[in-house]
Amino acid sequence: MRKRLGFVIIFIAFFLHAASSGALDAYAPLALRIESMGGAGVASARYEEVMYANPALVSRENQYAALPSLSITLYNFNKLIQPGGALDIFLTQNEGQEDITRAINQLINSIGSGEGDVISAQAGFGFISGITGLSLDMGIDLHSMGSGGESSTLVMEANLAASLALAMPFTVAENHTFSFGIGAHLIFRGFSLDDMYNPSLQGGLNAGSLISIYNDEDSLGLMLNQIPVAFGFAIPLDFGFAYSYRDIFTLAFAAKNVNGRYRMQTYSGINQLYYMLTGGYLGSSSPGSATEGINYSFDTPLSLDAGFAVSTPDEGLWEWIDVTFACDIVDLAGLFSNPVSLEELILRSRLGLEVRLMNTFDFRAGLNSGYLSFGFTFDFQIFTIDLLYATHEYGKELGDKPLDMLSIAFTLGIEN
Repeated sequence: MRKRLGFVIIFIAFFLHAASSGALDAYAPLALRIESMGGAGVASARYEEVMYANPALVSRENQYAALPSLSITLYNFNKLIQPGGALDIFLTQNEGQEDITRAINQLINSIGSGEGDVISAQAGFGFISGITGLSLDMGIDLHSMGSGGESSTLVMEANLAASLALAMPFTVAENHTFSFGIGAHLIFRGFSLDDMYNPSLQGGLNAGSLISIYNDEDSLGLMLNQIPVAFGFAIPLDFGFAYSYRDIFTLAFAAKNVNGRYRMQTYSGINQLYYMLTGGYLGSSSPGSATEGINYSFDTPLSLDAGFAVSTPDEGLWEWIDVTFACDIVDLAGLFSNPVSLEELILRSRLGLEVRLMNTFDFRAGLNSGYLSFGFTFDFQIFTIDLLYATHEYGKELGDKPLDMLSIAFTLGIEN
């Protein structure tokens, strides 16, 4: 019984982060409002979103505290909820170990070929006051790679990020404000794979082996001691600029993930890493001889993004109905490095619309690289529920591998 419980705990940890992204992309926690607006946020981000979207948007008008915010995201959601899918079995037919095994099998079968995401979760604490923002974000992602199904390799990614953002606003003449911002992130990152650039090395978790591990007498020990891991850190920087006219029109630019190089060290297992950090070990089985493997580094991409946002004035009827339209173009350097084409422009475009009623109900929709996204927020003043449904492209070309996602987030805090 204890063995089963231990496996379930580790399995949940594996299957409980951030918006759709490859394992080697720049880290940023999932911002449901931005994602539901098609990913547009360089000029329209609010509250905790500004910590990664554009530090120049930190302002006295965006007072915020979250203690904490929690979210969970399911990818390939349509396949999971269809009759006989993993989520359908778990919610309606979960009557014993056989059904759990069948649900895991269906989850494995739903994994497509190539790179993708399976499921993720994140937690965050944030505080913004005046021109300063602080946040602590934690996330666990499960990525997939390979030919799909049982032949896929599952890679767990864990992140712990502490961030500081500062903004310097200047008012020039009446109603015209310029702001410059800088953000710094100390990010600790780990993978259940020796070297993300060389997946043929030992590590990861073969999707087809999940059932075998589950049925093993020492499944917890196997997962703690026999899955190689890599662990390291980076200190990326973000720089932002924003011009605002009466908070009605905003034009902004952001250079994100400057100095995004991660320095990694490999270990022979999770317990070996834990032993090297603390001198102890997890579970009932000793990690044995704690050994370090190779060390390496990899670079996550820098992105130069631009955007504008138009909002209704905060007066008269618009005190009760707030409408915002936002448009971003991401990775400007990549866009202009080759002859600009319509497909490249669509791939890098982010469009979003938000309608906020009585400061309580938010309805949002957007286009991210041409794919629709939708979101809804119910704001109970100190407790907020956010929902997101979106689709992202994981292939090299539009239409190669669209993957849908459903997210739900809960925030306990204050937004002003």
